[in-house]
Amino acid sequence: MRARLASVPMLVVLIAGTGLLMQVPAFKALVDREHQIARAFFYSGLICLVLSVFFALALSASQRRSRSGGLFPLLTTIYLLVPAVMAVPLAEALPQMRFVDAWFEMISGFTTTGASLIDLPRRVPQAVHLWRGLSGWLGGLFILSAATALLAPIGLGGYELIHRSPGAQTRAGMAGATAGRRLMAHAQVVLPAYAGLTLGLWFLLTLFGVPGFDALMQAMATLSTSGILARETLGNTGLLPEMALFAFMVVALSRRFLPGHGDRPRPLHRDPELVTAALIVALVSLFVLARHWAGAFEIAEGENLPAIGRAAWGAAFTSLSYLTTTGFVSQDWIASRVWSGLTPPGLVLMGLALLGGGVATTAGGVKLLRVFALTRLGKFELERTLYPSLVIGGNEYDRFLATTGARAAWLFAMVFSLTAVVVVALLLVSGMSLETGLIFAAAALSNTGPLVQVAGDLPLYWVLVGDPARLVLAAAMILGRLEILVLLALFIARTQRG
Repeated sequence: MRARLASVPMLVVLIAGTGLLMQVPAFKALVDREHQIARAFFYSGLICLVLSVFFALALSASQRRSRSGGLFPLLTTIYLLVPAVMAVPLAEALPQMRFVDAWFEMISGFTTTGASLIDLPRRVPQAVHLWRGLSGWLGGLFILSAATALLAPIGLGGYELIHRSPGAQTRAGMAGATAGRRLMAHAQVVLPAYAGLTLGLWFLLTLFGVPGFDALMQAMATLSTSGILARETLGNTGLLPEMALFAFMVVALSRRFLPGHGDRPRPLHRDPELVTAALIVALVSLFVLARHWAGAFEIAEGENLPAIGRAAWGAAFTSLSYLTTTGFVSQDWIASRVWSGLTPPGLVLMGLALLGGGVATTAGGVKLLRVFALTRLGKFELERTLYPSLVIGGNEYDRFLATTGARAAWLFAMVFSLTAVVVVALLLVSGMSLETGLIFAAAALSNTGPLVQVAGDLPLYWVLVGDPARLVLAAAMILGRLEILVLLALFIARTQRG
């Protein structure tokens, strides 16, 4: 059965999985007596399953072995077509939403961006919110599986910074397998842990007093880093739920917490991604706390110790949330404004989102391992100005990161910056102002949809963006999710082969 399923084209398997997943909101709508919405999801899922069977029978016999160059059209097609399939029941369930808007909503979900066009979430049935959350959760599962199955063998997607011994892929037994077979194998390894962590967080949040449906949405949004919720913000959930969310967001800082990544040669305290993340969160939290404390002294609130503690926790939680590109904002982050009288520094959150989380995780952004490699290179170059004959020390991997890895990280950073410039320019042509375009471009490329509400002086909303700008931002979300360098390298390889 597994061998037959692996021979089916990957896109067909994803459409079939989407059809099965549609039955979950259909059942939820049926329980809530939303029969029109239940029919929309049930029949859409049924059509997806029937069409998938037909396509599988027609295409499985002609399925050819995939090469790395074929990944460019494959990944692009998946991120364009699967959200279109997901948009069908959403457009049927919400008649006021155009299909183009539903497609944008599902692209933002499947890329784990969480950029919503729903302006009044409380008026939308829970089944629709459940489908939005599931789209982000499925997108997180797909990128976790695709990163190790498709991008690791060709050394892209951040894997160019992971120094592996020769023949590691052959020892894994998947060197000669097709792309579909590799994806299915890795998905079978990742899914139990991914689903188990989601259920575990759901249970903890419910235990700490969060309503069951809200707890499920928060759990899926955290593990997928989509930030998709059933209401506008996280709200006043309390300290214990936020601590649980904080603990599970750490999963997006390093792939070592999920199976299927391979060897784990370093202990936790020597993991470059975790160390870099801890340092960044600590420095940002201290900066934000010092800023608010200075403002509080001006209004004679500097000795309010409970307020200082809440501000410190709010800064740490929100910093980690945006570093993992989840986009949650702690209630204490908002309350610190009342304590100090200062506006929270939204640009700091934009910088955190652009830095991003771990390689081969659901987080977006530049990625922590690239940041670590660039800092190592900067440290070495500064030392070499003092000692021109200096030789890089450390073990083989440290030398690799400071040389070959740092050059690859620098190349990606430059391509990422140039892509951001192009996206901002296109948004300016569509009628946006420069500041607004910068914020939306950063949110789309880093896959952090909630960023637009906190980065500027005033909150911005995706629903107010025009159609031309939405098309640009949808493309930017896909580029950010797949990483621009991946598409560029695969496109160049395909062109040269042609």
